[in-house]
Amino acid sequence: MRYQWPEGKQSAVVLSFDFDAESGFYFREPAKAKRSLADLEERRFGPRVGVDRVLRLMDRLKLRASFYIPGWTVEHHLPQSKRIRDAGHEIGAHGNMHEAVGLLDATQEEAIMGQQLAVLQDHLGVKPTGYRSPSWDVNIWTPGILKRHGFLYDTSLMGNDVPYELPSEVGPLVEVPVQWMLDDAPLFRHVYGATNAIADPGRVLQMWSKEFAAMHA
Repeated sequence: MRYQWPEGKQSAVVLSFDFDAESGFYFREPAKAKRSLADLEERRFGPRVGVDRVLRLMDRLKLRASFYIPGWTVEHHLPQSKRIRDAGHEIGAHGNMHEAVGLLDATQEEAIMGQQLAVLQDHLGVKPTGYRSPSWDVNIWTPGILKRHGFLYDTSLMGNDVPYELPSEVGPLVEVPVQWMLDDAPLFRHVYGATNAIADPGRVLQMWSKEFAAMHA
């Protein structure tokens, strides 16, 4: 059965950006983060160059996007985070230090949720309605935590290609699904010594265009 979009629309597109900066590197490799300027500078390109470049593009195209920002990034790159907010884009929660959520128990995840929400409120005056789990890693108890904290939707899972509902002990949560094919990280993120190669942008544009045309139909 065809999915029924509101107002007779045929499909919907979300442009979204994860503004992680150095947060995940500090969480996952704290010892290396104390000595590796190369790794830190690679991750500082986003706040130093990438954010404003994306904001200029969105402004030129008159589009609004969703930015998912860890609490640590807000605290350490506050001017850029404020520019995202002031440009009218949605700001969603994205962990506190881009934690490996799969390594957390429910109590730890609940505590981190409170920390990131406090940062977004205190520094940006934002109470987010959307959440994207770091690395799209979601535990079976995560939907309930999100519902209890007032979230309207999650966007971390791949169980459908249209929005659907996730059950939880406190009611259903809307899932706005993602997919690796439409994510830039597997295509452009260079990992030294890995077998993955940086993709040709022209090939990526062709792939994404074909995927959109198929999903729109």
